[in-house]
Amino acid sequence: MTKIIWLVMIFSLIVTGCSTNKALDEAALSEKYPSVQDLKNELAVNKGEELDLLSPAAYKKANNSYHDAVELASKDNPKGNEYARDGFSQLAVARTNADKARYLLDDVLMARKKAVDASANERLSSEFKVAEKDLLALTTMIESGDIEEAKRELPKMLVAYQGLELEALKIETVESAKVAINNAHEREIEDLAPKTLRLAEEEYQLALNVLDADLNDRTTAEVHAKKSLWYAQQANEIADVVIHFDSSEYTDEDKVLWYQGQISSLVSPLTEDVSYNLPNKEVIKGLNTNIQTLLDTNIALLEELESTAAGKQLALLQSQEVLRESETLSKKVSFIETLFSSSEAGVYRQNDNVLIRAHGFNFPSGKSEIESTNFSLVNKVIEAVNQFPDSKVVVSGHTDNIGNDDLNIQLSEARAQKVAKFLNEVGRIETDRINFEGFGKQQPVADNGSKEGRAANRRVEILIVNSL
Repeated sequence: MTKIIWLVMIFSLIVTGCSTNKALDEAALSEKYPSVQDLKNELAVNKGEELDLLSPAAYKKANNSYHDAVELASKDNPKGNEYARDGFSQLAVARTNADKARYLLDDVLMARKKAVDASANERLSSEFKVAEKDLLALTTMIESGDIEEAKRELPKMLVAYQGLELEALKIETVESAKVAINNAHEREIEDLAPKTLRLAEEEYQLALNVLDADLNDRTTAEVHAKKSLWYAQQANEIADVVIHFDSSEYTDEDKVLWYQGQISSLVSPLTEDVSYNLPNKEVIKGLNTNIQTLLDTNIALLEELESTAAGKQLALLQSQEVLRESETLSKKVSFIETLFSSSEAGVYRQNDNVLIRAHGFNFPSGKSEIESTNFSLVNKVIEAVNQFPDSKVVVSGHTDNIGNDDLNIQLSEARAQKVAKFLNEVGRIETDRINFEGFGKQQPVADNGSKEGRAANRRVEILIVNSL
């Protein structure tokens, strides 16, 4: 009997203790467990970058970790931080998987973007959803390591998105012509460009007649629709010029001088001396001859260049390698710049390398441990490094001039080492790609004489070294 009473008392204490453990509201949770909120933000950013499509399994695990972290943190359970950290790790895996998928699916993703740009996802929503489902199956194959099977499916996906783009463009062309004609009528330009507007309407009607006769004959309809759009746009431009003349009270002589000025502007790269003292027919004929002579000369030079193997190789390198690599690097640097706020880091291109000067780390005074508030910043660094999968990474720590020089060297190296370790363990960046070093106060980027300058000098720099 006594044993039963004790059990009842213990159970009552447990129930009483649980009932007084209040759940944290959203504001309190965000303040006490910032890493959980950071994970939420990162999930949103990465979904915007379509990691849920390119690495569905890893992204789903990260999302599940977030929900577990919220559940624990709302109960003020410190394990919420552990689940948040696991979520960041899964996102790092998802980003790596996504980079692999982007590499393999480069042509498919480009075709998909073109289809979206043509509004295929809206105009042909059912067909587009089918293609998206097939693409998800393809990225799942890649994520699971079934690369060869995925490669066999690539051509089908490419054709699907290219077909969607083509169909959407055909529809869009007809609609664009209709909009252009309606705009012309709203502007009431029938009296300003009647002949050209009539041609636009005739071509548009022909496009409709073709579709009425055969809905599948979109090729012919598109030809007429494009002509209609062109004439409608031309009619609007003619109307603009006429309105300009009328509003400026141009005389007939002013109109001819304006016309000659337009010709002079057009041919200014060829000549500044146009013979307007000759009949208009002779002026046009002379300019035409000059342009044709220039074209013939350029064609001859091009043929001469292409006749040699060196010329062909130079053209190939310039068009396919040098320009492409430079443009790719510029785009990646621009993307990396968007990852960081001004209070977190500055991003600098150094020839083929990229320097991330991170001054947003909040290390405790005299310590090197990475706190949970820094997880978001380090994960952004990981995402930046993952843009260059073949790069080397040099992490360097720096301090201001306050304190013992030797201790500053040791502290800056310890902080650099901790960041490097995080890149390896969480970001899955191989150790043989990462080096770290500490410089103490030796490499200031600002004047240590001011508080702001010292704050700028306390930093961790991540140099991404590329071999392009």
